[in-house]
Amino acid sequence: MFGFDEEILIGSGAFGNVYRVKRGDEYLALKEIRDPAARNREITFLKAADHPLFPKYVDASDEQGYILEEYIWGSPFDECIERRGGFAQPECMRFAIAVADGIAFLQQSDKSIIFRDLKAENLILQPDGEIRLCDLGAAVYLDDADASRAGTRGASAPEQLENGMHQGLYSDVYAFGKLMYHMLTGRKAEGSDVSVRKVNPSYSASLELVIRQCCDPDPEKRIPDMYGVLQRLVDIATCSPREYGKLEKNAENVLAGMDEGAPVRFKRNVQS
Repeated sequence: MFGFDEEILIGSGAFGNVYRVKRGDEYLALKEIRDPAARNREITFLKAADHPLFPKYVDASDEQGYILEEYIWGSPFDECIERRGGFAQPECMRFAIAVADGIAFLQQSDKSIIFRDLKAENLILQPDGEIRLCDLGAAVYLDDADASRAGTRGASAPEQLENGMHQGLYSDVYAFGKLMYHMLTGRKAEGSDVSVRKVNPSYSASLELVIRQCCDPDPEKRIPDMYGVLQRLVDIATCSPREYGKLEKNAENVLAGMDEGAPVRFKRNVQS
């Protein structure tokens, strides 16, 4: 169809099909996107996502309506979670930091990009154990976010799906918290209950606090942006045993206050 040495259909969606193609000794992913505006938008964001988490842009054809990008070998992450029944906390932390770093990179770009469809189905676990994030079709610049609605019900922030609500960097934060719950427990969160320690009491209080502060339905009560989330995760992962004990004690106190109805609001908001 497109003139490559090999073309295998690997997926279909609302905008078109996705193929694995071979050109000489090189395998690539070819996205057939029928809508020129959607295609140009994805090219823009794919070029901007110059980070190890995302596939590399290779080429595009306006005439044939496709985008060529790096083909990522591996298994869909949602299938890996299902097979494993969730990942242990050390593995989850490694994956979470990699994803948070990539999303923070987008958010800190010149015009601040919101990914808007962060979920396990869009992640791939490579044979070498590294995790990658695909499909920037829902991405948008922060200033343009409220002109459209995008996301996945149950995974994306409420404001992404409801007209009249303001989307922001905190919208990706919400989806990230839901993803972490999914990674740790092996199940998707139902509603606003994202307490991983109800599923496994051995999980860190500090990690539970991060997840719950990511997933608050009220954006003002969330960690404001993914850089803030990344900092929190790195602190948990790299602190000394003594510092970790202090983090845990503080987290236990904050969680107790949250369970008793005490509000937690963040003074710093990068969008104010």
